Amino acid sequence: MAVDIPAAKRAGLPVDLARLASDGDGWVTPEERYALKTWGVCAQLQDHVFMVRVRVPGGVLTTEQARGLARLARRDGPDWLHLTTRQNVEFHWVEDRRVPRLLEDIARYGLSTRSACGHTLRNVICSEDAGVGLDEPFDCFPDARAVSDAIVARSGTLNCELPSRVNISFGGSPRCREDALINDAGFVSVVRDGEPGYELWAGGSLGKSPSLSVPLADFVARADVQAAAEALIDVFCAHGDFEHPAKGRMKFVVARLGAAAFRAAWDQAFAEARAREHPPLPDVGVVADETRAAILGTRPPGGWSAGVRPQRTSGFALVTVDIPLGDTCGSEVELLADLADRYADGALTISRDQDVVLRNVAHEHIPAIRSALRERGVFLVGEGHVARVRACTGSAVCALGITSAPEAGKVLLERPALGRNSSLRVHVSGCPNSCAQHQSGDIGLAGGKVRIAGETRDGYQVFVGADLADGKVGEVVGRVVGDNVPAAIDALVGAWEAIRHPGETIGVTARRIGLDAMSAHVEAALRDAWAPGPEPEHENARSL
Repeated sequence: MAVDIPAAKRAGLPVDLARLASDGDGWVTPEERYALKTWGVCAQLQDHVFMVRVRVPGGVLTTEQARGLARLARRDGPDWLHLTTRQNVEFHWVEDRRVPRLLEDIARYGLSTRSACGHTLRNVICSEDAGVGLDEPFDCFPDARAVSDAIVARSGTLNCELPSRVNISFGGSPRCREDALINDAGFVSVVRDGEPGYELWAGGSLGKSPSLSVPLADFVARADVQAAAEALIDVFCAHGDFEHPAKGRMKFVVARLGAAAFRAAWDQAFAEARAREHPPLPDVGVVADETRAAILGTRPPGGWSAGVRPQRTSGFALVTVDIPLGDTCGSEVELLADLADRYADGALTISRDQDVVLRNVAHEHIPAIRSALRERGVFLVGEGHVARVRACTGSAVCALGITSAPEAGKVLLERPALGRNSSLRVHVSGCPNSCAQHQSGDIGLAGGKVRIAGETRDGYQVFVGADLADGKVGEVVGRVVGDNVPAAIDALVGAWEAIRHPGETIGVTARRIGLDAMSAHVEAALRDAWAPGPEPEHENARSL
């Protein structure tokens, strides 16, 4: 049955967790199921089981929290934890009557599922390199956490007022600038006259109507960061389309008002928000640079790589553990927690690529970490000889999923064409809603019903041409059924290898020669197994 989301919000989003525990979910109406989403509890495709999403602001888990989630995954599910691109942790296959107790136990570890789904402030993501990476000018994690905590504290009323969800990012690296372009709000770490603060961008989003953010402010002082975020929320609630969720995102407000009028509305709301009292932020200071020569003049055992990256302090490294497709289990998480306590800073940082980063690892400890992981068949990024593939959970569990994104992702992990080009990013979404951000990858796949050679089957629209720095998201070059995805990827990568100019990404190459030319090459390789261009709009009508 269709859900009336505005009606659910006007009713106050009531959730009877006690009845869910005693009676299961047979009595739950569509509007009550939506209310459950605002508590991070989402119905799976299967009856009487749920996905439960845990907010991890900035992606940082203490080892105690990580071990706690591992224990709960064994108790209340199939010992499966999924790490998301928004640095959350998901439980799947949680039986309806077990959900309330799981929420209580998650809270005992200082974590929450509140506002993890639905039209809420989703998790505030933060650079996993904040404060220690060479491209990060200061530690923005405390600010990301403060913004998350302040807005989620208002969730009881705010979740009834927001027109749609809000995604916020923090960080200062080139990668973080890309995040700022595709999120509703992006705080880009900068330093002006020795003072740490942020550029502020707003209105970005992917999915069926992709739009990149517009600049709102070239500098917001750290002391004002909570007010800046609150002002955005205030403008969004005042001007967003509450009654029509499909047009509710902030990008539609920017488009309707225009960038200048949106900026003016935010300026006024920001002035009002700054007049309100906000809790003080901890001092972080600007990280003093050692010379790059001093940092790179040391060599960790095994050398530098994508999985072992230098920190600003010589002798220490960021060590990234590859978690293919973001899927892990309790014992693996416990192993990582042990390594973090023994060799790092006592925390696991979930990366935006669904991996786990150990920070502040002394060079001499890297061999011990590498050895402990390999005993379990786990590797540092770049050492397991698998491609870099990002995937959502897809139709296996998601009620919105059309295709099984993880199955496509698993096949692609071993493709030689991707293996010999380890920097290529392939993003696989099980539907057009872009949970895996397929329009920002080097190659993107969006699941849907596709018509090939006169037959409609489950398959993927294939996206190339992303160059966010130049204001371009990936576009559809063709469509293919699931079984032929590997051949299509091989053809695209092969064409890029043959004609790229030095330093070109596949997106830049595709734009230079023309997206139609890339599509024509795949069609020549796959013949009747490929159809150029996007599927007609009515074929992929499902949307959040």
